[in-house]
Amino acid sequence: MNKREILLVFALVLLLGCFFQFSRMDGFLHLFPLNGRTQLADGAYQGEPVDVGREKFLILYDPRDVGSVFARHRLTELLNRQKKEAVSASVYDEEVKPDSSYRGVLVATGRLDRVAALPELRQYVADGGTAAVLMRLERGGDGIWPDAELLNEMGIASLGNETEVRGIRLQTDFLFGGKGVSFGEGSVYFTSCTQAVLTEDTVPDICSEDGMPLVWHHAVGAGRYLVYNGTVRDDKTNAGILTAMLAHCGQDGIYPVLGTKLFFIDDFPSPVPEGTDPKIYDEMHLTTEDFYRERWWPFMRQCAESFGLKYTGLIIESYGDQVKGPFAPPAGRRDRDNFIRYSRELLDMGGELGLHGYNHQSLAPVGYNQGDLGYIPWESQEDMIESLQELRRYVRDIYPSYSFRSYVPPSDILSPEGLEAVRTAFPEIRVFSSLFDGAAADRAYITDYSRREDGTFEIPRTTAGYIPSGQNRYEQISVINYIGSFSHFVHPDELFYEESQSYSWAMMEQGLRDFLTDLNQRYGWLRPVTDSECAEYLADYLDMDYRVIRYADHLELYCWNYRHPLRFILRTGKEIDHASGAVYQRVGEDCYMIEIQEPKAELYWKEAD
Repeated sequence: MNKREILLVFALVLLLGCFFQFSRMDGFLHLFPLNGRTQLADGAYQGEPVDVGREKFLILYDPRDVGSVFARHRLTELLNRQKKEAVSASVYDEEVKPDSSYRGVLVATGRLDRVAALPELRQYVADGGTAAVLMRLERGGDGIWPDAELLNEMGIASLGNETEVRGIRLQTDFLFGGKGVSFGEGSVYFTSCTQAVLTEDTVPDICSEDGMPLVWHHAVGAGRYLVYNGTVRDDKTNAGILTAMLAHCGQDGIYPVLGTKLFFIDDFPSPVPEGTDPKIYDEMHLTTEDFYRERWWPFMRQCAESFGLKYTGLIIESYGDQVKGPFAPPAGRRDRDNFIRYSRELLDMGGELGLHGYNHQSLAPVGYNQGDLGYIPWESQEDMIESLQELRRYVRDIYPSYSFRSYVPPSDILSPEGLEAVRTAFPEIRVFSSLFDGAAADRAYITDYSRREDGTFEIPRTTAGYIPSGQNRYEQISVINYIGSFSHFVHPDELFYEESQSYSWAMMEQGLRDFLTDLNQRYGWLRPVTDSECAEYLADYLDMDYRVIRYADHLELYCWNYRHPLRFILRTGKEIDHASGAVYQRVGEDCYMIEIQEPKAELYWKEAD
């Protein structure tokens, strides 16, 4: 070898050494930095208010009955959310006169003998109004049912005793996209109702699994009655039913929705377990790490492409149970390299990186049922903050310019102290996502689609798992009817969970495919978003306002104070012929999704043959 060749070899070795050192120090990672989330197109606020009043509903409630007062609260909250006016009046008030200025009269009591304006209410319906009775009918103080003529007007042939029913069967498209779906004894849905036999011309929309009518509608005169034969529960099970009741008051009911599809992957990216798990190896002959890389993640990527999903991944730095500092990063490069690899691929798919915690110990002191989950309570808020500061160092070292906007609490448990710890360590967090519903005794962090006083948003998750339960699937239909949002989450390691012991991975893959296929068939109009992108649509949903003017041949919709195209659900028995300033899509038998393109939209009806 001559001198020239020796110099070339030396130069090559030096170059390769520099290359590997540069790579080891994440030089290539920082050479092409990421500077945040996908940005939605953001225009100026549009539209001007029009001199038309909000749609108005009358709520008749019994101030002496706790259930009725609660129903009034739920209805008022729902109407305010939909930018409609709620007028409340006591059932004992003899001055109340339902008239055509009300789009619907909502009767929040089952004791019709207490409704002083009952004669006026019956005339209101006969003249073309809609009365919605929202609590199961009860006998009067004298033990007698309302007279047979009134019951027949409401579509009832006879009434019996109070009973409790389980399961639910959606017989019509009253909950749009839900027709034909039923959930039996495995469903958590239950209610107390009154045994009822309906008249032949009454349409039962929802029944219990054993056939007891729960929701029905009946035309009388020029108007109609809507009846819910159950109780307005203290959870959110009936959010979709109440929304549908309001939407079917009057003709051509319309209300705003988000129109979004969210999918969270909790504990991802996170440290990948080492070694071999018998359940994985027996089925696939793979180590756990190879399962993640060769089977689980390719499947998730395929689902994103096939079903139109944008993942929000929730980062965990360590699976240790440490709740007292100092908090250290994982030893070696394996976990860090996996984090970089998976996070880059998730971002390249249009996804978003959010935060789950330094470890999987829920940020809460004693008293949040952590013992049931094997978690260790935190002794102080300072310890929580210190752990999150280590997480911040960890993620910032890899993505120094990335804007982390989303936080999901481990196991959906978050105390007030924990929430403040997150805001202290990550003041840029904009969205907190936990559960939409749950039992109060579980001490989970329950939220609704809302904005907190500090300007951050709460965007809940409503369904979970690779093989969602019947209750999960019903909640999906209910919440999409309520606010037009699908929000689901899974974990990479659910195959190891106790509740998954009877499932193989092949079964879990098929379960999620079936669930997402059904979702897209019923609600294919939902737009895929990440958590922080959803917050932008939620901001518009909360800030916007609109008015509706109805004519014989068309409907006019005026909107203002929004940045992105707004979406509405329209319930109508008419067929849209064409539209101006909006696009539309039929999403149910009597239902359209309307997307606003201009501040003024016009929907023209097709003439009857």
